[in-house]
Amino acid sequence: MTQYRKISEKIAGKLKLKEAYLFYCLALKSDFNTYQSHIKQESLAEFYGVKKTDNVREGLYKCQSCGLMQINKTDEKGQYGKFNRCHYLLNTEHYVLITDRLYSENISSELKGFLILLKCKCLNGTNTSKFSQNKLAKELNLSTGCISKYMKLAIDNGYINKDEKGIHLLREDIFLLTAETPNTFLHEHFPKTKPEMGMDEYYIILD
Repeated sequence: MTQYRKISEKIAGKLKLKEAYLFYCLALKSDFNTYQSHIKQESLAEFYGVKKTDNVREGLYKCQSCGLMQINKTDEKGQYGKFNRCHYLLNTEHYVLITDRLYSENISSELKGFLILLKCKCLNGTNTSKFSQNKLAKELNLSTGCISKYMKLAIDNGYINKDEKGIHLLREDIFLLTAETPNTFLHEHFPKTKPEMGMDEYYIILD
């Protein structure tokens, strides 16, 4: 069973590769409809693939400082007294749709982050970016060397190709195309879905 999440295009140019992947991981651990998450930082770190929570905590507060999420704290009672519990609300404004299949791909978190950021810079409703590599580096606030490295890795691993028309993401099972409105597209292409729940959409894509 494959699910997708909305990822705000606003992460492009604000987050580095690993931070973009962390944002995606948190989205996967957020409620589908509300994009709120109550996950513990230790659990998120494990899901993200690291042992220590320091980098995760820094990444989360970086996202908040960039206006990509809200972090709220509440007082909770535990076995050893009161403690603060963080709750996260992700920004989904101007979003792209990425499925959870990317999480299971056997590639580095940096390459996953690069692919997520590239999707955010594709033309609306497509998997094609018209930016040159130099322009893409400026748009993503990354070095040209970084772009060249991960472009090559993405091409070698079959995730993108490049021609005179632009840079193309190839995995439509991961990076969903929404040339129509999201509801129309998903109704037509993924008919085995749950009905609308009064929100933008509520879909689980079945293999």
